[in-house]
Amino acid sequence: MDDRKRRAIVLREIAEESCAQATLEYALTVIAFMAMVSGLALLWHAGADGALARAVEEAASHALDGLGLLDVSLY
Repeated sequence: MDDRKRRAIVLREIAEESCAQATLEYALTVIAFMAMVSGLALLWHAGADGALARAVEEAASHALDGLGLLDVSLY
C-alpha cells in the first residue's frame, strides 16, 4: 500500500505541473493574440483618422516645397 500511495502522489504532482504549464501557455497565447488585435485596431483607427496619410505626405520628397534638383533626386 505504501508504494501505491507514493505512486499516486508522484502522479498527482506530474498532473499538477502539466496543468500549470498548459495554463501558462494558454495565458501567453491569449496575451499575444490580444496584442495583435490591439495593434490592428490602432492601425485601423490611424487610417480612418487620416494619420497614416499625413505621415506618408510628410515623408514624401515633394513635401520639401520643390527645392529643384534636391527634390527631383529624392523623388
